[in-house]
Amino acid sequence: MFVGKVIGSVWATKKRPELEGLKFLVVKPLNLNAEPGSDVVVVADRIGAGVGENVICSYGKAGRIAVDDEKMPIEAAVIAIVDKFEIDKKYIDGIVKKDLSPAKGKK
Repeated sequence: MFVGKVIGSVWATKKRPELEGLKFLVVKPLNLNAEPGSDVVVVADRIGAGVGENVICSYGKAGRIAVDDEKMPIEAAVIAIVDKFEIDKKYIDGIVKKDLSPAKGKK
């Protein structure tokens, strides 16, 4: 799963029949600074997310389950629209190593 920002929509007039009625969004995964990264992912959406919203997306089988069809030919889907999230600033720009490494002299 990943958190991302919806930055656009995709329309396709010719597509597989099982994709009819399914909305597609362009999502930029967020980095730890809560800023969009450089990559984008096209995701299926059945919950009604819109441009500018932060969403949680799921890949693979979990994404297909989210659109109620494990055989759907999609790779990712929106599973939630985010109301709010927080990231502890001490873990941005290099995780604080002393918090994660074992204390010296202890095994």
